[in-house]
Amino acid sequence: MAIKHPQYPNDWQLPSAIQCLPSPDWASRVSLSIKRDDTIHPFISGNKARKLYSLIQRWQVSPPQQVVTMGGNRSNYLHALGYLCYQKSIPLLALVRGHEPEHYHSTLSDLKRWQVKLTFVDKLTFRQCRENFENVRLLVKEKDLLSEAESSIEWLPEGGSNVEAFNGIMLAVDELTQIPDVIFVPAGTGCTALGIAAAIDKKGWHTQVIAVVVLKGAESISQSLGKLAKQANTPWPKSLTLEHRFCDKGFAKITPEIKKQKAYYEQLWSLPLEPVYSVKMLNAVKAYCDSGMLDNKQVLLWHTGGLQGDT
Repeated sequence: MAIKHPQYPNDWQLPSAIQCLPSPDWASRVSLSIKRDDTIHPFISGNKARKLYSLIQRWQVSPPQQVVTMGGNRSNYLHALGYLCYQKSIPLLALVRGHEPEHYHSTLSDLKRWQVKLTFVDKLTFRQCRENFENVRLLVKEKDLLSEAESSIEWLPEGGSNVEAFNGIMLAVDELTQIPDVIFVPAGTGCTALGIAAAIDKKGWHTQVIAVVVLKGAESISQSLGKLAKQANTPWPKSLTLEHRFCDKGFAKITPEIKKQKAYYEQLWSLPLEPVYSVKMLNAVKAYCDSGMLDNKQVLLWHTGGLQGDT
């Protein structure tokens, strides 16, 4: 029986549904289903809800005076965190990768509406902050961006990729009512895939977890995930495979081909999708099906939300 954790906010739809998908010709020998985490909440959706679960519990007791984090300009984590901070009247400062665009898409427009202080930084500076979060502290001090004393600030890494988020993701596996042979999940920082795979290993299942990396040139993700696993006192999951071949042109590079693929999958299954994460995951699934690697297997796809990223 699926487990519903009573600590979750009342307006979160959990456990999220697992929807069976009709198998198209290219997956005729595969049983497909999808975990609909996109339906958890309109703004704190997908894996972001699970990542923020422990943080929300902690903030109910002791909220920070200001939050500082970082992410790409289509970051679903920034979007969810921005809404959460707005609802709780906590100022949020976000370092955003790249130059400020002339026209804001929906993710940035929402963040601006939620009074998030957006500071755009060049790609080199952002990479330095990603590699060493201490550089974030130095940068915001140098630019005099802090509105509160440093001791009252909560510093959150890119994508919320920390032990709290990892533990929140692990709880999701308790909702699975059947043991799949393979799970596909898109990966930005990879925290979600790591948490799912760690929970799979802990249960002793023989499920393979394939993390479809959506960033180009992100081979270092295994190193950062190794550090996170060590911080969480968990071994590297035997079930986890990082798949780098389906990043297309890179993170949030929405090409005409990606748009075409998105339209195809949406029409095929009448599913709401977004082009940054879910379409790349589905491209990987199709390639694996075409190769015969998934024949006669029960395959679960994990929808990680972020539907606002489509506009």
